[in-house]
Amino acid sequence: MRNPYGNVFLIESPLQLLNAMEAKKYFALVNNHLVVRLGVGFSQELFKRLIGADDWDSLCFFTLDNKTMDFESRLLGKSISNKIRGFRCDCQQYLNRKKLDNIVTSFGRVKNIFLGNYLAGWKQYMRHFANTLPHETLYILDDGTDVIKINDERKNYLLRKACPKESDSSFWGLRQMWRQSCIRWDDKDANNINFFTAYGIEVGKGDCLIRNEYTYLREMVTRAMPSDEVFFLGQCLVEDGYIKEELYLEYLKKIKAYFAGENLFYIPHPRESIEMIDKIKGYLGFEIKCFNGPIEYEITVKGNMPKILASFFCSALQNCNIILGHNVRIKAFYLAPEHLVRFHEFVQSIYTYFENNTCESFEVVTL
Repeated sequence: MRNPYGNVFLIESPLQLLNAMEAKKYFALVNNHLVVRLGVGFSQELFKRLIGADDWDSLCFFTLDNKTMDFESRLLGKSISNKIRGFRCDCQQYLNRKKLDNIVTSFGRVKNIFLGNYLAGWKQYMRHFANTLPHETLYILDDGTDVIKINDERKNYLLRKACPKESDSSFWGLRQMWRQSCIRWDDKDANNINFFTAYGIEVGKGDCLIRNEYTYLREMVTRAMPSDEVFFLGQCLVEDGYIKEELYLEYLKKIKAYFAGENLFYIPHPRESIEMIDKIKGYLGFEIKCFNGPIEYEITVKGNMPKILASFFCSALQNCNIILGHNVRIKAFYLAPEHLVRFHEFVQSIYTYFENNTCESFEVVTL
């Protein structure tokens, strides 16, 4: 068993790692342990490179299986095939939970837990980690703009908690208890959490806000002067169903015209499809520039500093505005609500936040 008064950070992306490092420095924590889930698009080598000489008392990498359990037999019929498929899914989930529970057991008890995300229904294993590892304080790190969604969920937590559930029959009740104790993630809401975030959100009763001013990264900013380049940060808006492909490309066409005469580069998001990147390059004529790490790291540590940083509603705009101040001009291009397929309120809430926090170097642009 490890030191019971340590701090554990559970993350799965490079941006979450940067915010974990920032939190570690901000709170002046000692006895820190990093747990990294692999298999979500980022390699172990990338994490190790970003960690570099940063001091962690232990480092644990793990994976969770997420295989699609397709099974259909004409001989057995649809009903039995569905039961077999369900059994295989349960077996996979049982092994996933057992793997994470073993990591939890290895810590015994800790002082603080820092989670890279807390979205209900999406990051259940992270919630399970916090619900099964005894601790004193739970912190939620920034993971893009998800913190806004998470905070909205938290504000509705008491309403959800107040809704009584109908009791199951004794048989089904026991069955569900067994599944809850052995298979399902324990993803219930914590009574209170602490947001360590770059966003000035209004948290619900019982939760706490600690502003992440990126002090650590600001100290690491190189002395390099901004180049003559303009970086446009891509987002997975087509892949994630925010907007149709033709409209996304039309917006990019207008943005390219907006920056006519500038040394403009499109920076693909790590999850953007190769097909989409090829269209942006081939059809629209964008120059493509790829980075291995988060743009915050590339600009501050690696010195790849543009004169203008632009995107739609990417969280890096807010982060880099805090880190770089007036060194780089930042532009958020507005997506009209009628052009969105879904998440209208969420996207508008981000633009509203941007508009309320504009300054000399940060503006929202309507094409």
